[in-house]
Amino acid sequence: MTNITSHTIDVPHAHLYAEQAGEGDTVTMLHGFLVDRRQWDHEFAALAATHRVLRYDARGFGRSSIEPGSYAHHDDLAAVLDACGVQRTALLACSGGAATALDFALAHPQRVSSLVFVGAGYWGRFADSTPAARAFLQALGTFDVNGLIDSSLRAFTDGPRRAVNEVDPSARRHTEAMTTALFKREMSYWTRAAQDQRTPAPSALERLHEIDIPTVLIVGSEDQIEVHQLAKELLQGLPQARMYVVHGAGHHANLEAPAQVLGIVREALSTAMLAD
Repeated sequence: MTNITSHTIDVPHAHLYAEQAGEGDTVTMLHGFLVDRRQWDHEFAALAATHRVLRYDARGFGRSSIEPGSYAHHDDLAAVLDACGVQRTALLACSGGAATALDFALAHPQRVSSLVFVGAGYWGRFADSTPAARAFLQALGTFDVNGLIDSSLRAFTDGPRRAVNEVDPSARRHTEAMTTALFKREMSYWTRAAQDQRTPAPSALERLHEIDIPTVLIVGSEDQIEVHQLAKELLQGLPQARMYVVHGAGHHANLEAPAQVLGIVREALSTAMLAD
């Protein structure tokens, strides 16, 4: 793989850790909010052969810090792109990363060439219809670290219908390592989110018709029902959206079906480039 260049980018109340590699059109990767930039290890290495790839740990995740003080995740994304000299990019995003991407696409439409979402989420849209999802919200309320790790894996990696032994063990271990690192931090996104995060009003979900950008939605068949509902909402609301269901995968579908998801991502990038 091409040499990786790392950066630490100073933003108000945080330092953001970013990595980039490769040359060509840029793909920026935004991880889900139970994991960190390592969610995209496979895609980062594979796409670096044909693209400039950029990924970073969002504020309060991985190697990025978080301190008390107001912020918005899409402003952080703008700061990372500016610091890395990226004017326009495709956004490959999972879960809460997709919320960041939607907000950014509305604020800076000219800077986004395409959107590819895996298990898209949006602020305040929590899963709560299964026992494991409710256990996660309960553990979040008391910040029970062990409960958060266990319930998030059961709710989002295993999903509503699968037993642990039905999930790819390496994907589950990789997710568990990232989730454990997140919830064992003294100060993380989840300890500060309610106090300091600014989100747009009206929300991006009320302005989907304005996001006229080629969009591909990927959702694991074993993901929570609320994630499937939001994917359908995005499919209906975004003018240029298409959807793929990855069978036998949970919330972080790229970790369980890396070859299939990478194929969809490559096709989305090439289609968007031809449309430009």
